[in-house]
Order: sequence, then C-alpha cells, then structure tokens
Amino acid sequence: MIYVEFIERDRWMPIEIFRLLGDQEASWVEGSVDRMVLQLGRTLRLGPQPSYLCLWDIPDISRLDAWEAYFQSVAALQNRRSQGMHRAIHIARAGLYDALQQDADTRAPLYIVEYCAARGEDAKIRGIFAERGARHADLRQLFLLRRLGRIGPDPGLISIWGAPSYAAAEPLIRTAGQPDLDFVDVGIYRRFGEETL
Repeated sequence: MIYVEFIERDRWMPIEIFRLLGDQEASWVEGSVDRMVLQLGRTLRLGPQPSYLCLWDIPDISRLDAWEAYFQSVAALQNRRSQGMHRAIHIARAGLYDALQQDADTRAPLYIVEYCAARGEDAKIRGIFAERGARHADLRQLFLLRRLGRIGPDPGLISIWGAPSYAAAEPLIRTAGQPDLDFVDVGIYRRFGEETL
C-alpha cells in the first residue's frame, strides 16, 4: 500500500529551510517497516498544486493506527526533527493507494505524473498502461496507483513515469488519452530539492 502526501510550501518559509526540513529521506529510519520511496517537487511550475509529493510504502492500513499512537506520544513531542518538519511543510492532503505497478528503481532525471480517472478492473487498467509504456520505450512507468475507495483527492489514479529528458517525455505528454482514461492533469517533477522554482 502506498501513502501519498500532497505537500505545499508556505511562501514565507525560505526555500533553503523548506528543503532542509522537508527532506523526508533524511529522516528515514533504517530498518523501519515504512519506506519513503519517492519525494518529488514540481519543476518550472509545470503541473497542479500542491507542488510536492511524497510516497511512502507501508505494509497495510494498520500502520495508520501505529502512526497516530506515535504522534500522540511523548516521544513524538520530543522529536525535534519531526516537530521542525511539520512546521516547515504544509501537508495539504494525503491519500491511500493500491500499487497496480511499482518499479523497485525509482531513479530518473525527470518525472511525469499523470492524474486521471479510470473505469474498469485493475487488470484492464494495467493493460492500458502497459500498452502506453510499449509505445514510449524511452520512459519507465515507476508507479501506477489506484486510490483506496475515496481516501485521497480526485482523480483516483496516479501514474508516475521516469524520463531521461523533456524531449523524451514529449510524446507521452502529447498523448490524447484512452477511451477508459480521463486525464485530469499532468505535472513535471524532479527529485525533491532538485526542482526549479
């Protein structure tokens, strides 16, 4: 299961402080059952707001019980790194997603994030995106996420592609869509801290 944070930067917060405290990879604890698998920032203002995404791979929904217990504990109040992070970043929304496709290697110079509504069974949606991937050999689909019920913002499907460059991503960006996919928005991102404001 993937927990996605949709994050916005408060403009009063200097970018250097936001990037220092908002870098959740820096606070990842070795051996934790939760893994931060990707943190992205919208680049050149290409795409929707909120401008930042952070994806956490969690074992199952019961982790939320453990998170709430921790955040209500004395240990959480004494964790200065965590307290600072929550004051530096604004998590506007979060959602829970089933990973229909997930690549183990999430490294790429550029990321294309597609937000779309989808009709049909998971196998059909996987097939549609596999066909798209075959037509765009320079790109790798890193994630295909389907929202768990209504727990997360509309639309309910997020596809994240890794691209070597803008030029390589252009054919995918120009894709008109599929009969069973309703593209709502597309954004272009880089790894957190590498985005151009």
